[in-house]
Amino acid sequence: MRSRRRLSVRSCSVPFADAGRRHDLTQQQAELLCAVIVRGRARMNELGKALHLEKSSLSGLVDRAARRGLLIRSRDESDRRGCWVELTEEGTRLAMGTHGEVTAELERMVRDLSPRDQELLTGVVRRITSGGDRPDR
Repeated sequence: MRSRRRLSVRSCSVPFADAGRRHDLTQQQAELLCAVIVRGRARMNELGKALHLEKSSLSGLVDRAARRGLLIRSRDESDRRGCWVELTEEGTRLAMGTHGEVTAELERMVRDLSPRDQELLTGVVRRITSGGDRPDR
């Protein structure tokens, strides 16, 4: 079971890696930009949960993307401990292209599944990514 889990996780990361390469992004940068664009803007702790990254790893990833001019970090005025991440114009352009390519590839990967199997897969992915049924690492 463990080897199948690794294979499925790798299969889901391939579209991010491929799209990222086409846009001169690492896989993690592609995942970060996609996570921000679907939210409009996001808090650091929300991104950490979504990307399954520790605070220090996420900070480094965000810092590198900010140095490239892809996003900006700003303090949350209502909660000074919090921090927002937003895309710049260039970040939005890259995120739109990357997200479109990733979405198209994921749709291609599941298109041969029956509608019922697609629904089941969507439900399982939601449970896993929300932490409700997170597999052991």
